[in-house]
Amino acid sequence: MMIAAATEENGMSAVIPDTMERAKGVMLFDLETDDPPRFVTENLAKHIVEAQCEALLCGFIYDTQFFETVAGAGVTRYLAAGLTVEEAVTAMNAYQLNMIPDYVGGPGCSDHGHDHEDCGCEKS
Repeated sequence: MMIAAATEENGMSAVIPDTMERAKGVMLFDLETDDPPRFVTENLAKHIVEAQCEALLCGFIYDTQFFETVAGAGVTRYLAAGLTVEEAVTAMNAYQLNMIPDYVGGPGCSDHGHDHEDCGCEKS
């Protein structure tokens, strides 16, 4: 399973920033092999799609075009801000991460990454 993680550096101990845009690049890696991860810093959405990633571990996404590209390719976006890549992978595999349904400000609800019926916030 190919995974992309938005980070500031290449490594499983790298921390995922609070927004996708604050990441210096994405780490692309296969959970099923021992191949070393690849770190890319340009054309992130293109690399994520070309690597056929199934998931993106990141913070909130503000960039509409980036969001539409990865979502259109069927990449599941998981909110993993503040976690290391290793912690985020563990949480994803345990179904403990919220999905990012839309970009911030988009037509769906994406301003804090969870179902509002569960959060008690004022958005409904």
